[in-house]
Amino acid sequence: MILIIKKFIIAVVITFLAIITSPSFSFSQMKISDIKNKIYVLDVYGKRFSLDKSKQIKTGDYLKTKKNPAILILNNRTKICLSPNSSIKINSLNLIDDHYEINLDYRKGDMLLSIPKNTKDTHNLFFYSYKVNNLINKIILSKNFKLELLNYNNELNLLFIDKKIKKIPPYSYTKIFEKKNLIEIYNASKVSNFSSKFLQGCVSILPKIKQKVDNSKLQYRCVTENGRLICGNR
Repeated sequence: MILIIKKFIIAVVITFLAIITSPSFSFSQMKISDIKNKIYVLDVYGKRFSLDKSKQIKTGDYLKTKKNPAILILNNRTKICLSPNSSIKINSLNLIDDHYEINLDYRKGDMLLSIPKNTKDTHNLFFYSYKVNNLINKIILSKNFKLELLNYNNELNLLFIDKKIKKIPPYSYTKIFEKKNLIEIYNASKVSNFSSKFLQGCVSILPKIKQKVDNSKLQYRCVTENGRLICGNR
């Protein structure tokens, strides 16, 4: 009987070790490639520590900065720039087959999220009650009484509380208000309002984009040019 119990315990231990050392068990952790300035962590176990390259981020980690901005580069080359007094939470970090699914909850302050275009990983971003699925490229978020969003070269689909979807065009500056499904979209013209909030190397300039012309607002009229009368929509 004792021999049977010992064999059972050994089998359980071997099974447990096989699980924790298998690739599928590493779903909730990712290594850090680089970090600049201090980022403070509170994990799901109540443990507090400062991130460094020897640490890994995992599901449930709450990350924040204090007086200084910081840069965090993950092992998959995703870059997260945080302004002073900013915070995000790793809602979940799962390894699915050969790629990660990362769910980030943006809490407060200012954040720049830069994701490689050729990444295999899926990055989903949560803020207020809204969600952006499979974000690629670069986005800047600033959260105070309203949320400001500077969108680089990607079209975003925001899912609102009432299930309506709003498209955020590339190279646009957007204001989103928390209490109502109210959104204002402008053409993004400069990044100077954001560049001073992050460390150098985070914010890149916007390319010169030709403004789209709304033909429905054009009026038919005639003007004189070089002694000739020219008519058309203007």
